[in-house]
Amino acid sequence: MAESSKKPLEWARPARAAYEATIARISIEDVRAASLVELRVARSLALLQSQPGIGTPGVLVGRRVYPIPNTGHSVNYRVTGEAILILRWYRQRQNLPR
Repeated sequence: MAESSKKPLEWARPARAAYEATIARISIEDVRAASLVELRVARSLALLQSQPGIGTPGVLVGRRVYPIPNTGHSVNYRVTGEAILILRWYRQRQNLPR
């Protein structure tokens, strides 16, 4: 897909805040690891822009889930006519009570 035909990415405020908090948390312990995560996210989002249907259908209609490889995180997103909206950034494994 040509660069000009890729849909732009838009982040919901809470998703962007969660992503930035994750990067900040990782960089406290290891700046190089944080840079690596940012690189992996950028590559995955570029792939998502060129192939918006790559994620698996989510629970809610119209939403998809895409796990970012080698980061332990996923994004929930929705494809609109104009853009790809990142709705949620979250850790794949969470210690939640059952």
